[in-house]
Amino acid sequence: MSLKRVSDANDVPDFMSVLPDFRTDAEQRNSALSLFANEAPDLKMARKLIDENINISGAEVDIYLRTDNSDFNDVWDEDADPTYWSPFKIKGFFKPGSIDVELKKTGLDVENKMDIFFSHRQIYVTCQNRMLRIGDVIRVPFNGAQTDIAPKMYRVVNASPSGNFRYNWLYMICKLESLTADITVRPIQDIVPDDEALKTNGAHRESI
Repeated sequence: MSLKRVSDANDVPDFMSVLPDFRTDAEQRNSALSLFANEAPDLKMARKLIDENINISGAEVDIYLRTDNSDFNDVWDEDADPTYWSPFKIKGFFKPGSIDVELKKTGLDVENKMDIFFSHRQIYVTCQNRMLRIGDVIRVPFNGAQTDIAPKMYRVVNASPSGNFRYNWLYMICKLESLTADITVRPIQDIVPDDEALKTNGAHRESI
């Protein structure tokens, strides 16, 4: 059974009628007041204010983007032996949480989770359509007195845009968890990045 479409304005019942509009269809669909306008001055001002907010309140972090090497699993979005591109610096706002240290049979376990906010525009300028994703690593400044257990490296467990304004995202928020067993408890000489002999077409990448 096909749906019968209204073929004439006169076929519209009275309770669905509207006042006549003498503008063209283009003028009606593309109003100067339309919220969907990527070139709108107030949208550009909003992006500028977000950048200013992050630059003032945020701290500089290092982001290691995960590579897609041969052992990367597209289905599960996992990499058993991940490698990372050389880090780039960018400012992000985060609230450091308390350091919870638990003594287990395998040694000290330091679990730490937090959220970090970036300017969506700044991330896009650097990463383009890739943006940030699960498995990327972020090094944050953590002024803890116990520097041997203070978390420094965090793994991105979820990354999503936030703060929609005029159909455009303003923030990029990442949920992070501290890397365990290889950063907070291993001696420093074990966590110095080592170059990995992988085919990169001349570009440099490293393991963390």
